[in-house]
Amino acid sequence: MKLHDYLKDKGSVLLVNAAGLFFLSLFLRLSTVRTGDILIICIFWFLILTIWLAADFYRSRKHFCHLFTLLAELDQSYLISEVMEASPRLTDRLYREIIRSSNRSVIEKIHALEDCQRDYKEYIEQWIHEVKLPLTAARLLCENQPCQEDRKLLMELGKIEKKVDQVLFYARMEHAYQDYLIHPVNLRKTVLTAIAENKAYFIQSAMQIDFALPEEPPVIVSTDEKWVVFLLGQVFANSIKYCRKEGALVRIYVQRGKQKLTLIVEDNGLGIPAEDLGRIFDKGFTGKNGRTGAKSTGIGLYLCKRLCDKLGIGLSCESVEGLFTRILFTFPDSDFQKI
Repeated sequence: MKLHDYLKDKGSVLLVNAAGLFFLSLFLRLSTVRTGDILIICIFWFLILTIWLAADFYRSRKHFCHLFTLLAELDQSYLISEVMEASPRLTDRLYREIIRSSNRSVIEKIHALEDCQRDYKEYIEQWIHEVKLPLTAARLLCENQPCQEDRKLLMELGKIEKKVDQVLFYARMEHAYQDYLIHPVNLRKTVLTAIAENKAYFIQSAMQIDFALPEEPPVIVSTDEKWVVFLLGQVFANSIKYCRKEGALVRIYVQRGKQKLTLIVEDNGLGIPAEDLGRIFDKGFTGKNGRTGAKSTGIGLYLCKRLCDKLGIGLSCESVEGLFTRILFTFPDSDFQKI
């Protein structure tokens, strides 16, 4: 609270006192009271008013400083009315009751929305588990009766399963920590698992893979292999979607840095325009490439970014339009974490 703001707020009080002092002085002057006596009365009036304003300003400033400190310390700032001390002023007490009533209404509304959201998420998760059953049955039927059409159908079923996994993670995104286990993981085996899951799509797009992760010594990182496979699947899907028609290639290799290890997935596809590069991890952003040719939802990389944040993995992208796109997953060095 600043002094000039306080005095501006007390403008009506100052105006009333000035008017009262003026009319009192005029009355005393007309009553033949000596000018010296009138001056003494004015001085005392001014001193009393100044002392009262100073005391009130100090008390108000101390009160609101305390409130702002409480507000900063609260995790849920809308509960400030519950911890406010009772004020001797009637207006403060009335404002406190108004805020408490308003907050109770807001909290009830929030709880109702949370219940609706929880019910919706539970329904989505249940629906996903139920829809996976016929997908698995359809896959088994196709695998038991292999033919050219069934192979095409298997690939389409695989695409549906990936979209279903996207929906499942999106529904669980706020509580993803309940479904991962951080432990030492062989990065080579994890990447090979992701490649195997997407093998048919690499073959269909005639995309070659340059795999450069050494078998010995093993590349070990602290993470959850299931979610890393999911992350790589999203990146592979983009590489395949935006690959060039001839000579498509994806390189997978690692670079070691100071107290970190970076897994790099680099393709020689369409690349990302410079004006789009800073927004590719935004929710729903499709960019220039997503609007021409291959259809894009703008969800895959957004989910990757959210999941990497929760797993403690750095995620970044480098690209030159028409030349390459390079996705970098940066893992904290496992040996450094042990130290």
